[in-house]
Amino acid sequence: MAIASCAPCHEAIVRSYAATGMGRSVSRPTEEARGKGKHSGQEWEVASKAGKLTHRVGGETRSPEWAVGSGHEGKSYIWRVGDSFFQSPLAWYSRRGAWDLSPGYAAGATIDFLRPITADCLGCHTGESRAVKGTLNRYEGGDPIPVPGIHCARCHGNAEAHIRDGRRGNIVNPARLAARERDSVCEQCHLSGATRVPLPGKSFGDFRPGMALEQVFSVYLPVAESGFKVVSHAEQLAQSACAKGAGEKLWCGSCHDAHREPAEAGRWFRERCVGCHAQTRPHGDDCAGCHMPRTSARDGGHTAFTDHRIRKPGGAVAKEGPVKGLRAWREPALEWRARGLGLAYAGVGELERAYGLLRGVAEDGEVQSALGLIFLRSGKGAEAVAVLERAAKAEPGNSTRRLNLAAALLAAGQRGRAAEEARQAMAIEPRMQDAYVLMAEIEPGRAAYWRERFEGLMRK
Repeated sequence: MAIASCAPCHEAIVRSYAATGMGRSVSRPTEEARGKGKHSGQEWEVASKAGKLTHRVGGETRSPEWAVGSGHEGKSYIWRVGDSFFQSPLAWYSRRGAWDLSPGYAAGATIDFLRPITADCLGCHTGESRAVKGTLNRYEGGDPIPVPGIHCARCHGNAEAHIRDGRRGNIVNPARLAARERDSVCEQCHLSGATRVPLPGKSFGDFRPGMALEQVFSVYLPVAESGFKVVSHAEQLAQSACAKGAGEKLWCGSCHDAHREPAEAGRWFRERCVGCHAQTRPHGDDCAGCHMPRTSARDGGHTAFTDHRIRKPGGAVAKEGPVKGLRAWREPALEWRARGLGLAYAGVGELERAYGLLRGVAEDGEVQSALGLIFLRSGKGAEAVAVLERAAKAEPGNSTRRLNLAAALLAAGQRGRAAEEARQAMAIEPRMQDAYVLMAEIEPGRAAYWRERFEGLMRK
């Protein structure tokens, strides 16, 4: 359901919502200021060519097709080759008025245009995208992002019945849901944790407003605090004295109006605070400025984001530290708990813990994939082949499962079969760089051929 279908009854809301960050979450690139810089000896530049924004890194230039982000904090950029989406390593940071590296690139020795844009990424940043099932970053041609901005259905569910008969009872109002289902509406995008694990046969896009998040996937958090993260607003709010004191009454909608951005943000949020703290004597007009300061975020590049822990001014901030364990934000059904936690540990590289949990659960494609990679990384090639064959058979159109099987076959000394599976991965996803890297290992005498073949596909 596009946002336009709500306009006949809710014209004012739709008009104001379209101007919010959610309504402008993805757009076509515009000509921002020019910029240039250097990283690890690589020169990069942002310019305009024939009216198009261009990003150059070294001798490679790309023209972004989409800008991700409202521009309030900044924008990342997507470029496309064929039906595959990739992220540009260059991003615009609005508050600094400058170009710099996209989040996650700064730590690497080199930067390139090869980071895949997955369906899970676009799931939170677009109203609708048309990903090809079983691939990392392929999208159906023509109009792969038919609804760029986040639209009404993201929070209110399918509105077909409501459009036919506009009664309150046939549309989801998050504020009227039970606390777990209400919070899940926001948490689908604003709760990241250390990793997320879907239930068997589910994908993140299966969530619908009115459901509990754990009916589709579970979020796993570090047992010990490990620093400020951009999209973990829900985690931070739960740590606040306000949330602990209010029980289940305080939620995102207590302070935020998703339909409009306040003209005077300081006054707006002060009124929200005073609504609960009527007996408190405010020391100024900007409660959030002191108690929710903008804080540097470890996964947000070079900008800052609002700290939702609602701390006393000058309060200590948890420092970055190692992950000592994981716990579920909310536990899934009992039958899925060992599976979920095991896959979560596998996702963060804790293989021994993962294996201890997964070896006793019923196998499905994701469990088989995790066990296979655990065996592979432990040097048990034959065991890895056996379990990864079952994973690939369960979903033969999955490029990653095919490639993992190819790697296991190579480790087991079966080069011929490894090459066959790697080619199957390429057939499913022709611009999957890891497949060409693996083929170069399988056929070292043709390494230059596979490198050139991949580079040729990326130029088309």
